[in-house]
Amino acid sequence: MAKWFFIVNSTAGNGRTGKKINDLINLLNQERFDFRIELTRYAKHGIELAREAALEGFEYIIAVGGDGTASEVAGGIMSSGRSSEVKFGIIPEGGGNDFCRNFHLSSNLEKCLQQLIEGRILPANMAKIEDNYVLNSLGIGFDAQAALYANKIKWLNGLPRYMLAVFIAMLHFRNFRLRIIIDDEREIKGKFLLLAAGNGKFAGGGFKLTPDALVDDNYLDIMLAEDVTFLRLFKVLPKALEGLHTSEKEVSIFRCRKLEVFSEIDLPLYFDGEIPDLNNKRHIKVELLSEKINLLVP
Repeated sequence: MAKWFFIVNSTAGNGRTGKKINDLINLLNQERFDFRIELTRYAKHGIELAREAALEGFEYIIAVGGDGTASEVAGGIMSSGRSSEVKFGIIPEGGGNDFCRNFHLSSNLEKCLQQLIEGRILPANMAKIEDNYVLNSLGIGFDAQAALYANKIKWLNGLPRYMLAVFIAMLHFRNFRLRIIIDDEREIKGKFLLLAAGNGKFAGGGFKLTPDALVDDNYLDIMLAEDVTFLRLFKVLPKALEGLHTSEKEVSIFRCRKLEVFSEIDLPLYFDGEIPDLNNKRHIKVELLSEKINLLVP
């Protein structure tokens, strides 16, 4: 019988996930799973738990939480050296669940578990920035500022929380002077509002920033928004909810495997819903990995 390891962030979804642990255990017992459950207790604990589970020989490792939890668990699997032998799944229980939107994973615990049991394996790309693994998306500039505000809003979840954070960020927005190197070949210079790198289509609780991104196509999709005024920002930004912003004159879309961003000041950055503590916030290097993760999808 296959061994399943569930890594649960009980604080995800403003504590909603913690209330479902008993329901999850009951469902797993009903299905006669050979399983173990561990709760994350501190930042990046999911990485440690996933790495240990992979090294112990667990065939299925499942993240129960939001984008940050999923990213940690995926990173732990990748860093174990056994990613080719592990199947990685997600039960979306966070505030944004942007990565899971790509695959229509159910928000119902029982239905989602069934989707994982009956699902197929999709070899999915991952990227890396310094020592951090990126599963879904990375943002520099305005969207990172919005993510900072979103992390401070504890009384809302999902898209409403991010919409409020975006509104606050709009009141304090600024453009950033960047030098961007694409795949060691192309250079772009100028003032920009934001740069979004997407392995998946969604970020920020449902914004379709990179609407054509595919997690298994061996590319990162890059959305670059040029210097804009407040009025233009107010007009263009809502279109990003449906991915209709790509035809706007300030927006450029391209694909790459490696991206370097240089700035004369520290840049606000987020990935997979989290704010990392990077060693160098003025030279940001993102690179797609050749190794993939075995993602369970419906």
